[in-house]
Amino acid sequence: MKRYKITALIFSIFLFVFFIYGNAPALAQTSNSAKAIKIIKAKGCLSCHALNGSGGSVGPNLSNEGSKGHSIHWLKVQITNPGKHFQGSIMPQFQLNSAQLEEVALYLESLK
Repeated sequence: MKRYKITALIFSIFLFVFFIYGNAPALAQTSNSAKAIKIIKAKGCLSCHALNGSGGSVGPNLSNEGSKGHSIHWLKVQITNPGKHFQGSIMPQFQLNSAQLEEVALYLESLK
């Protein structure tokens, strides 16, 4: 009976630790979303792109961008040098610092 209690205690501790640390990336992603949306709005991306029901229609809708299978690296290149992927693209090259670029790319990749 005592062995059962110790095993149950260890299992409970494991579940607690997993719950706390297993959810850390999800919490970080939520924080990232707010920062990324702020950057997207400030840079004028919604003038051409739609996102979650608002924005323009000149560029592709970004609401499900993550489901297209593009890597974070691909998204960063697309933001900073769109002509690399699509010759003749009318999308301008955006100058973001590395933190901003990371925020936006991670957010877009999460949209599935």
